[in-house]
Amino acid sequence: MTYFYYIASDIELTTEIYKEHELYFERSNERIKGFDFPIQLEIDNGINTKEEVDILFKYIHKKAENHKRCSFQVAKLVNSNRVPFKVLEKKQVHLHKLKSSEELFLPEGHLLTIKKVPVVY
Repeated sequence: MTYFYYIASDIELTTEIYKEHELYFERSNERIKGFDFPIQLEIDNGINTKEEVDILFKYIHKKAENHKRCSFQVAKLVNSNRVPFKVLEKKQVHLHKLKSSEELFLPEGHLLTIKKVPVVY
């Protein structure tokens, strides 16, 4: 089976290529029930290594840095001609509380919403 990571957001995302890891953030026009924002990117073959999840973690932080508020949704779904894409579980976290890239390793069917909000200390 092939796993895809889908990335949706309320801000515009750009495609990226990380050749050294054969990781491609490509445009997607998928419509998958369970997402709250337009799906913009897909990562073929998903995220499988620490280096790949580090790239995704940095990508999200980089895209969020010029916004006071924004949201991302990341899901790991199996790509199969026999089974439609299906979100089985949703979770939410604030961007400033994501302490490790490994929190982006998702089980199949899980969707994580990451919200950047102003932080008051």
